[in-house]
Amino acid sequence: MNKITQKESELPVIMYIHGFRSGVNGSKREQLQKHFEGEFRIIAPEVDADPEKSLAIINDIIALEKPMIIIGTSLGGWMTLMCESSDASLVVVNPCLNPKEILSQWKDEELDYFCPRLDGVQTYRLTDEILNKYDRYDVVQAIKNKRERIYALCSTHDELLGTTHIDTLKPVLSPLPPVYGRHFTVADNFGHRCSGEGMSHMFNVLKRLLGLRS
Repeated sequence: MNKITQKESELPVIMYIHGFRSGVNGSKREQLQKHFEGEFRIIAPEVDADPEKSLAIINDIIALEKPMIIIGTSLGGWMTLMCESSDASLVVVNPCLNPKEILSQWKDEELDYFCPRLDGVQTYRLTDEILNKYDRYDVVQAIKNKRERIYALCSTHDELLGTTHIDTLKPVLSPLPPVYGRHFTVADNFGHRCSGEGMSHMFNVLKRLLGLRS
């Protein structure tokens, strides 16, 4: 994590959790920093596809930084739902809710990361040992337990997930009363990686959420 000034240390914190094969140097963290400059301090743990190791890193940082909002995209959305989030609001964008099934298509391949990693490692290999760890977690129960703090943004044109994320989240989040704001947003003009219009939708979700928290 970058060194911060005294003034920055006094700002409320937003945590961003990146997706599979990304890292702290990904474009979404940079866009969040630019958008909220002077209003929030953006922190971003660097994690990988090992849920046990990654959640331990995330939970340690949450305990230290106490973020107001945690944002996760793709596999980072799963981690956002599963982490020890205290009372933080949880924003998930095209969350990968069945990671073992989705990630299995790349099992045993030598995969390149999409951006330079802080740890200096630029390739990753998924193994059965890593994938089987996901069997220990119940993301549907986590959604039910935290539903009043979850704000989901899902694309109907997600080329990786199809509509599986929508089918899982909609029955739980859509019935929530209006007092909690709009917890479930669906759009059709961006893909899985949430670029372009997807970021505009994300910022709109955050704007509504911050209005509720003010």
